[in-house]
Amino acid sequence: MDQRLHLLIVDRRRGTALAARYGPRWLWPTIACGERVRAGLAAARWCAARGLAADIAGQWLGRIDAGVSDWLIAVAARGARSGAVAPLEWIELDALLDAASVLDYQTWALARCVRRGAMPEVDGPFGNLDWPAHVGEWIRAAVDSDVREWIPYRISAHELVLGVETARTRVFFKGLTGARTSEACITQTLCAALPDSFAPTLALAPRPAATVWWLTGFCTGHACRDASLVATALARVQQRLALSTGDGCSLDPLPIERAAAWAAAAPAGIERDLTIDACAHVMDASPARSWIPMDLDPSNVVADGDRVRFIDVDDSFAGPAPLALAAFARRCGDRSGYAAYELAWSPPLEGIDWRRHEIAAAVFQAWSGLESFRRNAARGELRAAPDEVELRVRKRLAMELHRR
Repeated sequence: MDQRLHLLIVDRRRGTALAARYGPRWLWPTIACGERVRAGLAAARWCAARGLAADIAGQWLGRIDAGVSDWLIAVAARGARSGAVAPLEWIELDALLDAASVLDYQTWALARCVRRGAMPEVDGPFGNLDWPAHVGEWIRAAVDSDVREWIPYRISAHELVLGVETARTRVFFKGLTGARTSEACITQTLCAALPDSFAPTLALAPRPAATVWWLTGFCTGHACRDASLVATALARVQQRLALSTGDGCSLDPLPIERAAAWAAAAPAGIERDLTIDACAHVMDASPARSWIPMDLDPSNVVADGDRVRFIDVDDSFAGPAPLALAAFARRCGDRSGYAAYELAWSPPLEGIDWRRHEIAAAVFQAWSGLESFRRNAARGELRAAPDEVELRVRKRLAMELHRR
């Protein structure tokens, strides 16, 4: 599903925003991109290319319509206005409220996030233009170094993920709310057992509204696409955790039965017997149980030479260990690591039905993505017709299972 990013670039001192005039109407800058493009990074690149110093402050008010997801990207301009280029000009926010955009979405989004005489904001601890200054000051105090710049990996009103460059070091910041705060505790537990495989926590602070601010060391290296290297590292970490903790690091058990029941309830298209059989087999016949990160893909595995670290472990569970590598293989389309994974265990694993594991991983990830959409929709982050989204997810899963 393609994205359209609508940049609301605001000069807070003057209460103005960058827009182009089209007669009585106006239009913000818009970026078209693919569904897996990180919106914050795309917006940051757009601003940098035009010499506009700015903080990318929010990816808000998503709306899915006709197979395209529209997002408002809130941007706080800093310093001089040299970034304005024709046909863009600085127009008062109140004047924009009095008119209409060329695009219906922009008119709708502006009315949702701006009140007359006020700055843009939405519900959520990070649904405003002020958090960059507060987070920057907290990071400065935590590492005793000024923040020079950051990379906005995720900037929703309820969650922040930032790569941060300070004068002395590089760090990683996350602002998490609700159930997502458990990622900090999970990572600390995993790092205590295997400090060479997970990022160390530098600072962790509870904040109002069930929010935590979390700072970790930056994992140097690159996103790892070497399937054999990932497989070997994953197997060794999983075996160590299974042997050292015995309880899956106090993780929640994988709720794959719920995912299988959802897939089996499909009105048509999804091969019900296939999904039920695969999920039951994985849960009953897996030769090893341990920590399983179900959001595993190359971007969440960092390699620096032979050293491999795992990041973004919020979708972690206790369950059948090989399922994690099946999820990785499904995401990157590379199954060459299966043999290396089996041999990396001591004694080596035998009899793994990787096809069934891939089917189970596909079912779980489809169900988990739909559950995430429902949570985001419930708190107003994303607006779409639930039945249409579920149908799209089911069709995509059915096509994948058919190929297998």
